[in-house]
Amino acid sequence: MPISGNAVRVGPGPGQEQGPSIEEAITEARERPLDFPAKERAAYVRAMVKRVEELKASGRTAYQIQEQLPEFKRDHPYLFEMITEHDTYDSASLNTMLAMLDRMGDGALNHHQATVIVGQRLASKYIHPGEK
Repeated sequence: MPISGNAVRVGPGPGQEQGPSIEEAITEARERPLDFPAKERAAYVRAMVKRVEELKASGRTAYQIQEQLPEFKRDHPYLFEMITEHDTYDSASLNTMLAMLDRMGDGALNHHQATVIVGQRLASKYIHPGEK
């Protein structure tokens, strides 16, 4: 399942030990679907979104990107379509959701709290824009 010949690494930041490659993260996620850590899920999605955006910016079609990243297309079809089929997408909302996964992974929030925060931000943006 080659991504581009270079394994993209996810995990700790600069100066810290490297995390697993995307291939390793995918394998681990499949082996442990219910206990795959939230922070690792968020890091994987960030890395894959970045890769899709890079491929799209280089002129690749959605089909060509799907051929290079079949697991991401299969596991996240709506996200894949949102990024590849539309000129723009709400990256701020996606980043909010990923930040909530990070905070869940840190133990700062539980699933319910993260869901409420995301819901409130989406409602403020789409249902009640301009209200404070």
